[in-house]
Amino acid sequence: MNDPLDFSISSFQKIENPCFIYIFRYNLENLSNPITIFKFIMYRINKYHFNDFKCQASLHKSNYAVLINTSEKGIKYSPDFDFSGEYYLLKDLNHLQIPIAYDFGQGELFRDEKFLIKQNFIVLQHVNGYDLVDYFAEKAVENTKTVEEAVKLFISICDPLQYLHNKRYVHCDLKPGHLILNQKTGLVHLIDFELSIKQGGIIKGISKEYASPEQLQMLTYLKDLPRKVHYEAISSTIRLDGRTDLYSIGLILYQIVTKKLWQTEKVLPSQINNHIPQKLEEIIKGLLEVNASNRIPSAEELKKALSGI
Repeated sequence: MNDPLDFSISSFQKIENPCFIYIFRYNLENLSNPITIFKFIMYRINKYHFNDFKCQASLHKSNYAVLINTSEKGIKYSPDFDFSGEYYLLKDLNHLQIPIAYDFGQGELFRDEKFLIKQNFIVLQHVNGYDLVDYFAEKAVENTKTVEEAVKLFISICDPLQYLHNKRYVHCDLKPGHLILNQKTGLVHLIDFELSIKQGGIIKGISKEYASPEQLQMLTYLKDLPRKVHYEAISSTIRLDGRTDLYSIGLILYQIVTKKLWQTEKVLPSQINNHIPQKLEEIIKGLLEVNASNRIPSAEELKKALSGI
């Protein structure tokens, strides 16, 4: 065999270090001395250039890339998802722990100047950091300091969440990948507002693993729409507000301090991890109340409760 073998490898490493596609060329005639050539593949949407993107997530229809020469900005794009709602929502917000939106629209995606497909896109402030659950994955949750760190980070989540709710928005899609820890600042950022709505609105989509009971109930009603269930009837029967996000926060907090999912365990966290303080367990129980009226009422109240541990 005289022809060399070419192949591509794409791997998503960290949020702050997006993957690159490399072309590895090996001289098969001399395997003891391989020749490796690195080639960056260039992508472009309108004036925005990037090398490669995070692979399509299982719960989303959009890809994400950090822009070349402007590492403070990223681009999220999809052939069928309209980002205008997320753009205008973010333009209405101004908080250190919520990304800034710079641009949105539709453009042609090119790979090395070869046209591929039209894409909807949004350009955002890029948040360097770690998925909050991934950050704690290798830490011993039986360690008191780990639990204390988790409490501290969840306190930092409360400020942007209360700000968002005060603006009468509901994130509606809080889950591990949408809570990003910046280790330099020690702050947790809220990202991905694709499914966010105004309080009292109708859901645009759902991540079932981290959805509140009222979101799941609304989903059931929406499936009945062909049988003439009207949007107005749904929104008057089921009202989503800040407590919807707090239920999701409870699920994530439970997952971090137990390394188990509430949906599969349905037991008190102390039955899994006996190093959890009683006050923290009471807070988790208060977040995971099925009836929203019995739930911790606001991110502000959650912050006070966590600060008292």
